Amino acid sequence: MSSKIEVSECSGDIVINKEEDIELAINKAICEAQGKEKFNEVLVGIDTNSFRLTIAVVADGTLIDTKQTQIESVEDTIDSILESFPHNRFYIGVGTGNRLGELVYKVLSLKFPGVKRVDERKTSSKNPYVKIKNKDIRAAYLIALRSTT
Repeated sequence: MSSKIEVSECSGDIVINKEEDIELAINKAICEAQGKEKFNEVLVGIDTNSFRLTIAVVADGTLIDTKQTQIESVEDTIDSILESFPHNRFYIGVGTGNRLGELVYKVLSLKFPGVKRVDERKTSSKNPYVKIKNKDIRAAYLIALRSTT
């Protein structure tokens, strides 16, 4: 299945009419490159060890995006992620090993009822099975993986 990315008002497999559509088009292209219309599941993990939250997006077992945001915009960031990655199911995990994590969990659980508290012990430690050098991204990735249990 091949995809075209057109920046125009014409029709095509993936059409970009506005700048806001670029991220969605890229994520659709990633999905289609794997031979899928949608990811089966998208996992979102949020590491809360500083006021700059680190978010990892894992789609069908692969880390495909990372973001950083502030607590004030975390809801909008999660909305944007869920809108831009076509998916069948999604899970959101928040590392709640500190007060900020509990606050982020409470804020998100008002809008996303399935959000889960995740024990973040040993998520930022080096791990021979996870080759991510940045400790905040590594923690967010492992939190995302733990969000389904």
